[in-house]
Amino acid sequence: MSLINSTMIAGAGSLAAAVAGFYYATIAVRSQWLGATDWHGRTDSASVALTFDDGPSEDTEPILDVLRSHHVNAAFFTLGRQVERFPQIARRIVADGHEIGNHSYSHPNYLFLSRKAARQELERAQRIISRASGSKPRLARPPGGVRTPAYFVAARQLGLRTVQWDVAGFDWKPRSGMQIAESVLREVRAGSIILLHDADSARKRDRRATVAALPLIIAGLGERGLRIVPLSELLSIR
Repeated sequence: MSLINSTMIAGAGSLAAAVAGFYYATIAVRSQWLGATDWHGRTDSASVALTFDDGPSEDTEPILDVLRSHHVNAAFFTLGRQVERFPQIARRIVADGHEIGNHSYSHPNYLFLSRKAARQELERAQRIISRASGSKPRLARPPGGVRTPAYFVAARQLGLRTVQWDVAGFDWKPRSGMQIAESVLREVRAGSIILLHDADSARKRDRRATVAALPLIIAGLGERGLRIVPLSELLSIR
């Protein structure tokens, strides 16, 4: 093998490793490379937490109704622009005893935002959510789970703790309520943070399937001896 070919192969290998490292650092849900990130909670208490992203929307209220009927608390990572559209639902989230979190203002991909723009996304959402709901978010979840140095700088400046997930219902895809529930119950374990959605960030699809899945998920968790607790309790946040 010639020296040129060897150099090219080594260079390609280094590039591939760099790309893989970049992907893991920014997109992998469990990555801690850029900043502290919670993706699961305590595993010694047979407890799990339900979380919902992208709302509020018209579908949030049926979800709240199901949660209320089962005496279950959840965490809602809300978008600032959606809270502007549905401030009364943001107020109900808090009034019903649920936690409200910061999911950015407009659901951007932080990979393409400057440090200034990343801060504006979080700061604007923080202001709108706090004013509408009466509760200042302490937790944040970046859209798509994508984190960058700019995101973490802004989150730290605003006192926000980053929370991801380890189980998803994949309800952003065309799925039935049964399929969503099966995805969750197949992977769930003690300490799991479950990702569901109460709105569609692209505003193309409703969340009726998620509403249908929720009673099945709650019942299935109970059958497995798993208790649904507030996210802050699962993470031992005072």
